[in-house]
Amino acid sequence: MEYSIIVLAAGYSHRFGSDKRLANINGEPMLIKTLQNILAAVGDQDNIAIQVVIRASDPILGQHLAKLPVQVLHAPVWPVSIGTSLSSAVEQLSRQGCIPKAMLVCLGDMPFVEPETIRTLIAEADENSICVPVCAGTRGYPIAIGRRFHSALSRLRRNGLEKVLRLYYESVRDVEVHDPAINCDINRPDDYYAVVRQDLCGKIFAAPDTAQGAPLPSAQE
Repeated sequence: MEYSIIVLAAGYSHRFGSDKRLANINGEPMLIKTLQNILAAVGDQDNIAIQVVIRASDPILGQHLAKLPVQVLHAPVWPVSIGTSLSSAVEQLSRQGCIPKAMLVCLGDMPFVEPETIRTLIAEADENSICVPVCAGTRGYPIAIGRRFHSALSRLRRNGLEKVLRLYYESVRDVEVHDPAINCDINRPDDYYAVVRQDLCGKIFAAPDTAQGAPLPSAQE
């Protein structure tokens, strides 16, 4: 395994009010839609593995993920944070003897990042750099982190990736992409309803028949 794509999806969606990982995005649960884009980017490359970090106990998501060519990793019960999930994933991979050249850290609530963006970041990644996508002057996700920084990731705990970017700012490289979705994460119901409308690039992200104020659709609908 030369590259690892780690998808963080262990949060509890407190701001969303329900499990946003199962919210309907074009007929698919949000997390599954995120993974479909990643799988489309990877294709049949055998030097790239995909790991999905979910909650310590997560039977519903586990059933969905069992159908996909991904490795499921479980985050600690507490504390729940991006840093904890990522550090746990790095430690679990290390115990398995997997030390990839670079890790592409993706968020499970960003289902519209284009496969081309993912391919671009993987192509730019190397073991001594941190590659951050930039669109219209704004940084976003996913972020490719080289092997040199994996020990720092394993110590994140409650801190987010911003700490690593600050500590190793001299190794951060901005990668220009034409993909506004690198900044389209869904944290609140308003974020969800906003993406059903066309953005400035004319894209319709989610199901356009979702009405403002209506109950959030489930994965079974």
